[in-house]
Amino acid sequence: MCTGYTIAHLSLPLALPALVFSCVALLSADARAQAAPASAPQDAFAKGRWRAEFFAQAALEAWNYNPSHEELYGLVQGVSYGLREGLVLIARQRLMYISQRRNDSRVLGLTAGLRGRVYQRGRTSGFLQFDVGISDAAVATPPGGTRFNYLAIGGGGLTIRINSRVHVIALIDVIHISNAGIAGDDRNPDIEAIGSSLGISIGL
Repeated sequence: MCTGYTIAHLSLPLALPALVFSCVALLSADARAQAAPASAPQDAFAKGRWRAEFFAQAALEAWNYNPSHEELYGLVQGVSYGLREGLVLIARQRLMYISQRRNDSRVLGLTAGLRGRVYQRGRTSGFLQFDVGISDAAVATPPGGTRFNYLAIGGGGLTIRINSRVHVIALIDVIHISNAGIAGDDRNPDIEAIGSSLGISIGL
């Protein structure tokens, strides 16, 4: 039994935005302090460029098709690579804390997909993205389901260039989590959540 499995509900969601903003502030200060001339600005959607990305994420279940109501808080780490101008491949590791009825759960997910630019003006670009993958949870997620689930995540947002290497990224996500009925139709409750992510993208 896992009735003793608990996670604090408030500490993680409060800490994540502070962590992201601290990283942005440190990187910006370091860039300003350098005496050497700044390098040419890097486009976050440039062909042939690798970038590292780090996000804080929070989402609420929007369509409650199961008896529980879930809240999702997470950290996302990944890389992107420019396939062509305006289109990048994204690959991510997702660490999520899911607040749900009965025992809360932690989820480790791996996803990959595409991000495409749809708007550009000055330092700002608008984009759409979609990625899919798999996940494993510490406790069945949602209750009545399974530890293994598929992930499908789509959304859109903005990138804003801070300096020659660093961009801030903000986006709205629609998150789908389910096991596609692999354990039977009676064990396939899903999670349909809408949330936001805030993070940074760093040119490598």
